[in-house]
Amino acid sequence: MRSLVYAGLAVALLAASLFAWRLAGQAGVAAAAMAKVACSCVFIGERDLRACRADDPPGFEQIAVELDTSVRTATASAFGLITRRATYTEAYGCTLEP
Repeated sequence: MRSLVYAGLAVALLAASLFAWRLAGQAGVAAAAMAKVACSCVFIGERDLRACRADDPPGFEQIAVELDTSVRTATASAFGLITRRATYTEAYGCTLEP
C-alpha cells in the first residue's frame, strides 16, 4: 500500500514539475513581448506607458513593465522572477536584449 502512495506522489511531483517548466517558458515569452511592445509604443510611438498598457491583450496586465527613459529601455517582469529588457536605438529601433 505504501508503494502505491509513493508512486502517486512521484507522479504528482513529476506533473507539477512539468507544469512549472512550461509555465516558466510561457512567462518568458510574455515578458519579452511586453518589453518589446512597451519599448516600441513609448520610444517610437511617443505614447504614455499607461496609454500603451490600455491596448494590452487580456492576460498581459499581469506582466509588470518599467521604463528607464535615460537609457531608453523597457523592462518587463513576469511573476517578479522572469525579466526581459528591450532597448531603443536610433539605428535599429527597439530590440530585445539576450
